[in-house]
Amino acid sequence: MKFIYRNDKTKSLHWEFCEKNHTPFIELSIINHKFTNIFYDISNYHISLEEISDDIKKLYLAYIEFCMLSDPIIEDSYNQYYFFNLIVKSEHANFLAEKLYDYLLFRLSN
Repeated sequence: MKFIYRNDKTKSLHWEFCEKNHTPFIELSIINHKFTNIFYDISNYHISLEEISDDIKKLYLAYIEFCMLSDPIIEDSYNQYYFFNLIVKSEHANFLAEKLYDYLLFRLSN
């Protein structure tokens, strides 16, 4: 399993699995009927958080531009010091969370 929803009863088990296996922890939380937040945590790994955060932000901004999204809730997310939360259209959330997991796992293994 590459991600988990915030209200899932097995969230703590998923967290422990990710920690034990050195994989990214990704959690989805529904904001409203339109948007879902994707949170990822790789803070326990030996990787430059600034570098990965900047890379994720670039990818995220390309997604926002490509999907022509504009909403104050999204624009507020641009000010994160570490870019660990991505607000996406709910219908894209599962796909993007899976791809984010693959990308982070690749970056962690290099």
